[in-house]
Amino acid sequence: MPGKKFRFSLQSVLRLRQHQTEQAVEALVRLQQERAQLEQRIEVARQQLAQLQRELAANASTTDPAQLRRQETYWLKAQRQLLRLEQQLEQLRHQEAEARALVLERRQAKESLERLRERQYARYLEAETAAEHAWIDEQATGAYVRKLQQRPS
Repeated sequence: MPGKKFRFSLQSVLRLRQHQTEQAVEALVRLQQERAQLEQRIEVARQQLAQLQRELAANASTTDPAQLRRQETYWLKAQRQLLRLEQQLEQLRHQEAEARALVLERRQAKESLERLRERQYARYLEAETAAEHAWIDEQATGAYVRKLQQRPS
């Protein structure tokens, strides 16, 4: 005795929440990748700055003043570039933290709907089982009554 099929009334909202969660996770992954790339660029910039500083210190006594000023200007430019990269990294970390919080929020919203769906499905199964038992009881009662009626008195 098949009853009506289970239908979760908020299925479209659940699909929307799943999609929003996937988008938030993808955005977080992109930010993490961007942060990793920026961290690599910062490491390279730090190495270059350290190399320039060593060259500047080594050439301080042997280079003419004009060459020394050019090297120092180049070193200052590299230092400013490193500072900009570090500021970008700080912004990315902040964005990543916000994205992580958004993912958590979206997951919680999705999971609450999934739990609601599971509870409704459990109630649906209970109702189906109760209806099936009632139908079986009715059939058994009808068969018993027919059997009693067929007996000679």
